[in-house]
Amino acid sequence: MDHAADHNTNSGGPEELRLSLAELEKAVAKTPAWGVPKPLFLAVAALAAVLGIAAAYLLYFDSDYQRNLTLAHAGYEYASQERDKAQAALAAAQEELARTQGELAQAQADLSAARDTIALLEEYSLAAPDGTVPEYTQLYPDFYAPEWEGATVTGGRVCCLTFDDGPSANTDRVLEILDRYGIKATFFVVGKTGALDQERMKAIVGRGHTIAMHSWSHNYKKLYASVDAFLEEFNSLYQWIHEVTGVYPSVYRFPGGSINGYDRGVYQEIIAEMTRRGFAYFDWNASAQDATVTPRPAWDIAADCLKGVGRELAVVLCHDSAARGTTVDALPAVIEGYQNAGYTFSPLHPGVEQVTFGYPAIR
Repeated sequence: MDHAADHNTNSGGPEELRLSLAELEKAVAKTPAWGVPKPLFLAVAALAAVLGIAAAYLLYFDSDYQRNLTLAHAGYEYASQERDKAQAALAAAQEELARTQGELAQAQADLSAARDTIALLEEYSLAAPDGTVPEYTQLYPDFYAPEWEGATVTGGRVCCLTFDDGPSANTDRVLEILDRYGIKATFFVVGKTGALDQERMKAIVGRGHTIAMHSWSHNYKKLYASVDAFLEEFNSLYQWIHEVTGVYPSVYRFPGGSINGYDRGVYQEIIAEMTRRGFAYFDWNASAQDATVTPRPAWDIAADCLKGVGRELAVVLCHDSAARGTTVDALPAVIEGYQNAGYTFSPLHPGVEQVTFGYPAIR
């Protein structure tokens, strides 16, 4: 069929339109059989290439990312293990440092104590300038304190109640009161040989109190006549206490205190010799002030005893001899006063920090 005649028959359009259609048919006739314009094909091909490259890149990137993630995780685990090792090593080093510091502190304390001992020995040396020692050092070879193996007490709101010049009937009352409050004390006894006094000495030891030495006679002039006289009296009391109670005492107290108007010429030698023999002596830093001709009222005694409140270690001097009934009457108030102030109670022994009077410098 003639295409021109067909267009002329079916088309009612103008001539210009018929010409355009004819030209279009010629153009179509010249187009390749697959019918895709070349620019569009190139665009599609380029897009496909880009997508392919992108896909390949993503695949590569994802693989590299996974590998890096695995390496990073392994690195984190290793770092965590190393951190734990370092923390354990640090803890061990800190523990070792603390132990070393404790040992160093103890060594420094031991050194300080050694220096104090050396200074004391230098001050109270028994040896003469030519190196000879007094003959009394050879006296009473059995008069040496037993070695102390117990605990130490260095203060911290501790009260040590002490009773001098017993035993007597008042000792029985004191023991009952101490039992009632469940506390222990120290009894500095003198040489008494009666049957009841021996039973009281046994009771002191049997109830867990400290029995200590206060001289045999309590006669100042006789006791402080010389070092030899002092040693004789205390050795006699030492052996007597052991005979009665089975205990060798290791603590003593000077009648009148370690320095008084009677022992000024000998107290240094006495302290040096008794220390050499292992004995510990105690003075006091609070007192009942009850060594009077006329007994003091119990409330006055209690008030004076409680003047030790505020000290870390209060060593309270009282008496339990036959004339000191008001001291016993004051004892419950004294005990409760220290308890209310937060104190615990301890008997004296070589592990307690010594409370002693100050001495004038040697010139």
